[in-house]
Amino acid sequence: MFFFVKYQSLILMKYKALSLISSILLLGTAVSYTATAKPDGRKANISIVQTDPLFNVVAGEDVLTMKDDTVRVAKGENAVFQMVVSSSDALSGLKAQLLKLKDRKGNSLLDCHKGQCAQFGWVNYVKSSNHYSHPAPDSLKPADGKYPDPIITDTTANVAKDGRGLLWIDIPIPANAKAGIYKGIVSISGFRNGKAVSAKKTITIKVYPVTLPKEQSLTVTNWYFPEKFYYVNGCDSVVDDSPLYWNYLDKMVKMASAYGQNVWIIYDQGKPEVSPDGKSMSFDFTRMDKSIEFLLGHTNVRMIEAHHIASRSHNHWADPFWAEVPVLDGKGGYLIKRLPYTDPQVKVYIDSYFSSLQDHLRYRRLSNGRTWLDIYVQHIADEPVNENRETWEGFASLVKAAAPDIKIIEAYRSEQFNPKLIDYVVPQLNELSWDSYKVIPKGTNLWFYTCMYPRDNYANRYVTIPLIKTRILHWLNFKYGCTGYLHWGLNYWGENGDPMVDVSAPKNDWPGGDAYIIYPGKGKFYPSIRLATMRDGIRDYDLLKMVSASNPVLAGKLVDSIVLGLDNYNTSIANFRDVRKQMLEYLSKK
Repeated sequence: MFFFVKYQSLILMKYKALSLISSILLLGTAVSYTATAKPDGRKANISIVQTDPLFNVVAGEDVLTMKDDTVRVAKGENAVFQMVVSSSDALSGLKAQLLKLKDRKGNSLLDCHKGQCAQFGWVNYVKSSNHYSHPAPDSLKPADGKYPDPIITDTTANVAKDGRGLLWIDIPIPANAKAGIYKGIVSISGFRNGKAVSAKKTITIKVYPVTLPKEQSLTVTNWYFPEKFYYVNGCDSVVDDSPLYWNYLDKMVKMASAYGQNVWIIYDQGKPEVSPDGKSMSFDFTRMDKSIEFLLGHTNVRMIEAHHIASRSHNHWADPFWAEVPVLDGKGGYLIKRLPYTDPQVKVYIDSYFSSLQDHLRYRRLSNGRTWLDIYVQHIADEPVNENRETWEGFASLVKAAAPDIKIIEAYRSEQFNPKLIDYVVPQLNELSWDSYKVIPKGTNLWFYTCMYPRDNYANRYVTIPLIKTRILHWLNFKYGCTGYLHWGLNYWGENGDPMVDVSAPKNDWPGGDAYIIYPGKGKFYPSIRLATMRDGIRDYDLLKMVSASNPVLAGKLVDSIVLGLDNYNTSIANFRDVRKQMLEYLSKK
């Protein structure tokens, strides 16, 4: 995670200008043209082949063929299609649309007026130049060193002669949809040698009489970095608290929320204010309030997690934790000192700050009658290990003494934890095997996280590993009783130049995709196939919970057929689809 990274100077660069056509494909926008081909996927020298969206289409590998190309879904989740478009001739200006999507009775799954539209995007390829140690044994090995990931949702695509284009289709299934089989036609049109060409492909969705809960069960956070808005602003800085800042934050949190994020980190703290006599200190929470109010008003918020109050003294892994605290200077003001938890000045500050914060959070109310205190969690210091656990516990003890009702959360890497000091303990995935996590005390919440580790065969969300390992992250949540998932990198772009080119960072030893799972556009954000896969895994968790509610033995058998152990999985896509089908069919009979 290495949150406390010293930022390197940002590299000014020019983005490759995307060719915007007046009839660009926007979310829910239909493009009109005259169809000239039969719906067989092959016409006008264009081939359209459907493959499973869990299959990574990379150079040098044959495309996975599907014996059953029906996409099976519950109501309330998304039907996702991946189409490989190719031609023996070069194609340009490719765009796609869905001509219809109806069952035999004429019921449609699409209602763009209610936001129920298909989203189309062309998948771009990125490099991952960091050849990190201990890669997964099933790591992808593309012949050209490029991996599919960003989904570009607002442009046309070109396909080189004998090349391939990758079309991603994401269709939200309404909660009130009629169960049944729906047929649709995907039409792709473009130009070959300056002449208009088109082809069609039939798609099939089976909607089961199963409805997912409106609110997902799993709690999910990805840390975002507003300072990286630079990359969506034409490489110009974005001033904190400016209208542009809030505009970009709105777009980012709405996208992340649509893909399953419901926990949001904040970086604001109460601003110290010295009393007129210079002998005491109070705190102004105006800026913190503004951030929380914005999030509550613009996205789905289950929890607010406050940024760490301490960091390693010299940024070495085993260093003790120290904190920067305001200290009265005796002249009517204050200065910032970096001090250990044992310093009396730290205790004075933490007593004053956190007791004030607790009272303030209790005073602010949500629309449902609960208070901000009910959804607020506090980080102490990132990833404590055995060598510095004592100093982490020292700070946590001070916070708990000053504000016993403020809950503490931490990505935690020590082999032992004190349940009196931590309410949400979040070990790294591989460390769930430790004895301390075999039995969790009542009142303690267990999550897990991944980052640049664990590697080897563990599930993670790098671009270099099969997508199914990202999908089953949340099957691991179910199997090991973890109710939440944390990742440090939503949008930490630019550590290796253009974030649309190379998604790794050799100097930090970050594998490709560790630092971000969304991409910067011009004034906008693009999702990735990893983000969509993670979202679908979050909804798999809901299905498993639904099965478990009536038949926990069956739920256990289903998850065990995929997750054999913390780092041992059945990654057969065919097996995965069969298990999901079993879940949907079982729930259809309830």
